[in-house]
Amino acid sequence: MIIAFWSNANEKCSVTANMAAISMTCVIRYPYSVVMMENYLSRGNLKAAFYGRENISFVNEVGTNYYDGNGMEGLIRKIYRGDSTDDILDSYLKQIIPDRLYYIPQRRIIHNEIFDYEFEHGIEYLLKMMEEYADISFIDTASHQNPSTKTILEKADLIVVNLCQNQSILEDFFQNYSSLISKSVFLISKYEYHTSMSSKKICLRYDLPLDKLIAIPENELFQIACRNGEVKDFIDHNNNCGKESANFLFMHAIKKATYLILKKAVESERNKELSVVIPKEKVVERGHSSNKEELLCFHMK
Repeated sequence: MIIAFWSNANEKCSVTANMAAISMTCVIRYPYSVVMMENYLSRGNLKAAFYGRENISFVNEVGTNYYDGNGMEGLIRKIYRGDSTDDILDSYLKQIIPDRLYYIPQRRIIHNEIFDYEFEHGIEYLLKMMEEYADISFIDTASHQNPSTKTILEKADLIVVNLCQNQSILEDFFQNYSSLISKSVFLISKYEYHTSMSSKKICLRYDLPLDKLIAIPENELFQIACRNGEVKDFIDHNNNCGKESANFLFMHAIKKATYLILKKAVESERNKELSVVIPKEKVVERGHSSNKEELLCFHMK
C-alpha cells in the first residue's frame, strides 16, 4: 500500500513530524512493515527526526558518497541510468526497527532540480520496489507540484492531507486541491482547542465527514524530540502513557490517526483487489503478514 503524506504548506502543517510519529505508532501497534522516504531534499527530513541532523556514525554507516553510493540520490541515479537490480533496495535502506521500519536516507549534495528530474524518471520503478519490500510505503511528499509529487499522489492508495487552523491555508487547499478530497483523510496539525476554527467547524464549512479528520494537538516535547533525532524513543516511551501524562492527548490523537489511516488505506486496497484471486498462502518475509487476505482484514486493537 502506498500512503502519501502531503500538504499545501508542508512546514506550517508538520508533515514530516506527523509521518514520523504515525510510522512509529503503526509498527508498534499493528503487524505491518513500513518503508519511508521523501521525494524532495531537505535539512529537516526524516533522518533528522530519527537520528538527528549531525550524526557522524549514521553517515559512516551508510556511506559518505551518497550520490554514487548509499543515499537516495545514489539509488535514484542508478534507477535513472538503468543500473538497478531487483534486490538493489536492500543496500539503500536504514533499519529503524529491525524487520519492521525502514528509511531510505538522503543527503542534500546535489541541486534540487537535478534530483527532481531524475526522481521523476525513476519514481514508478521505485514505488514498485517499495511495495514489494514492505507492507506499507509512507512517502513524505513535497508540497510544490513537481512531477514526482503528481505521480505519487496519483499512485497512492491514500493521501494524508496535513492542514492547520490557518484560514488562508484551508481556503487555498479547498479552492485549488479539491480533486484530492475523495481519496484523502485529514490531519489538523498544531491543533488549538480554544479557537473559533474548531475541527467541527472546519468539517461543516468545507463539507468534510467528521470521521475523515483528526486533530493533532501541539506538543512541544515531541517537537524537541523531532529536532534531536529522538522520535523513536518518544513514541516508545509514551505509547501507553496514562491520562495524567502531559503527552496523553497528543499520543491519543496519533494513535487515532494511525488507525484511521490504516483503515482507509486497507479499504482502498481491498477495493482494488476485489477482482484478483487472493492466494491462500504467502511466505513470511521481513515481517510481512503471512497472507494477503490477512493484510486486508484490518481490526483495531
